[in-house]
Amino acid sequence: MASHLNKDRRQFLNIAGRLVCAGSGLVLAPHAGAAAGTKITGVHFHEDRGRMKLHLDLDEIPASFKVFVLDNPQRVVVDLASSRVSTLLSRDLKARGTVKRIRYGKRNVDDLRIVLDVNGKPADVSGRIYQFKGTKRKRLVVDLGLKPITPVEADEPVDAADLRDIVIAIDAGHGGKDPGAIGHKKTQEKEITLLIAKELHKKLRKRKGFKPLLIRDDDRYLSLPERVRRARAGRADLLISVHADAFPKKSAHGSSVFALSTKGASSRAAELLAETENQADKLFGEIVVGDSTAPLTRTLIDLAQNAVLESSIECGSLILKQLGKVNTLHKEHVEQAGFAVLRAPDVPSLLVETAFISNPREEAKLKSRRHRRKLAKAITEGVVEYFVENAPPDSIVASLVKRNRG
Repeated sequence: MASHLNKDRRQFLNIAGRLVCAGSGLVLAPHAGAAAGTKITGVHFHEDRGRMKLHLDLDEIPASFKVFVLDNPQRVVVDLASSRVSTLLSRDLKARGTVKRIRYGKRNVDDLRIVLDVNGKPADVSGRIYQFKGTKRKRLVVDLGLKPITPVEADEPVDAADLRDIVIAIDAGHGGKDPGAIGHKKTQEKEITLLIAKELHKKLRKRKGFKPLLIRDDDRYLSLPERVRRARAGRADLLISVHADAFPKKSAHGSSVFALSTKGASSRAAELLAETENQADKLFGEIVVGDSTAPLTRTLIDLAQNAVLESSIECGSLILKQLGKVNTLHKEHVEQAGFAVLRAPDVPSLLVETAFISNPREEAKLKSRRHRRKLAKAITEGVVEYFVENAPPDSIVASLVKRNRG
């Protein structure tokens, strides 16, 4: 297969080892130097001699992988052992010719499954790993066994006019008839979250390649589903919901970052907080009771949510690290619970509890514009750090990173 590649442009060296038949697919014999926890860092399509191929850039060689076909409807499946993605593939990849859709999710806890819905019947699907000469970069090239409907040349320079900003949706928690938590000095959470959200908007707007989007920019009530809808309508790459925590004991203090959990909360405190944050819609009659979602649709949503959770937690960890520079941390890791506002199936989402408004000292800090700016800067630095390493391929940020790294 290496002879089919343009050596002057790709400089590939096959290091994969032998491919062995295994039922309906192909399995890569485990490589002696393979490391657990392979991360997919980039993805795109390519046409090679009339065949449609999927390129997956890797940071390590997976212990094993398998490529096979499923019928009715036609799908090409790629299973990778002990692997994960560093960005949301479904947002990075648009339907290309014979490929109608791509989705992915966790399988057997640690493994990754990528599913491509395709037009036509795939024939002779296969996969092989290559390494760029002189670098540590690896690539899994998957032959989809299909002829492209439209030509695709992934390695050609991308026209700057086709590049896009990374969209960050900023949700100021509560608002309008929902004041949120109230501090000892009668400070309302809804006021603080809006002020921090606006500071965050200012900070991100100054970063090239980023486009901040305020879910609310005034004192209005929005239901939790409406907040999610606005983020998705804006094609957000990340949703950050800004809050100020509260607890009966005024000694509780520190910043926290939360991601969605579909399998229970990471702690009782996280569970109680999620119940509190979700309570507003129940009080104001916005929750729709019952779920008529078809089983297949529910499965696809779960698949997507499992995938975005990894991105959410990875980004949340970087934000938490930055928040630790301007405030004490309530928890030094990203917690998880069933927050309704984080349930967009295709948008990585985080809830940031900037401080405890129920703590008099932290309430005073939250009322300080200088401190709010520090919080906004910390969140900005975490977001930028994450997307520098996980920028969507069609983004301005990805182009800038590539140029700076040569």
